[in-house]
Amino acid sequence: MNFTEHTKIRKEKFGTVLFDTLTEKIFITDRIGGEILQLIKQRKDLPQVVSELSEAFEGDRQIIEKDVIEFTNQLKSNNIIGA
Repeated sequence: MNFTEHTKIRKEKFGTVLFDTLTEKIFITDRIGGEILQLIKQRKDLPQVVSELSEAFEGDRQIIEKDVIEFTNQLKSNNIIGA
């Protein structure tokens, strides 16, 4: 996974802000969404993102995986990340 060339991200106190320069849309995520975005920025693939979040938050891996898939699918549908 990687960000499309027209996506800009900025970490804030409350989470992360995404700006799509092509459509001029702004997306705001919470802290956990920001963590996912940082892992994507590091060019981690889906299994790596799930693994790192599972370790960091000590949650149920299946629930984390489901949530990450939903989140990344939303990013894809808004052309924030590519495959």
